[in-house]
Amino acid sequence: MIRAVFDTNLLVSYLLTHRPPIATLIDHYLAREDILLVTASELLDELNRVLGYPRLQRYYTEERRKRFVALALALSEVVELPESIPRICRAPDDDWVIACAVVGQADVIVSGDQDLLVLERVGDIPILSATAFLDLLTGEKEASG
Repeated sequence: MIRAVFDTNLLVSYLLTHRPPIATLIDHYLAREDILLVTASELLDELNRVLGYPRLQRYYTEERRKRFVALALALSEVVELPESIPRICRAPDDDWVIACAVVGQADVIVSGDQDLLVLERVGDIPILSATAFLDLLTGEKEASG
């Protein structure tokens, strides 16, 4: 089982565009039973907040936004984060992603955020782009298939 934290930007991009590589990655995840998404209430709150931005409202209905956040919750293992987390990234919201991965014992963080990607890894947890993670998954499938 691969435990993965998907950064908010991936989920927002999926809802807005449904284009590769993010759509391919999410569709791949939905078709597999060996990937577990790990999230935290702070990340779900961020997803809800970002999707509530007025400039994004033209892309989906309020009902679709609520259903999407509820689906992200339903498809994930939710971990509880400590009240205080160390500052690692330039953007404080990115620190929540890292904390979620550490507390949730994730195998990988998947993000499109350059502030996270530049770190390359936190401890033993690699930080990969959607394309790199998809390449990893398809390589595993080919190796086991």
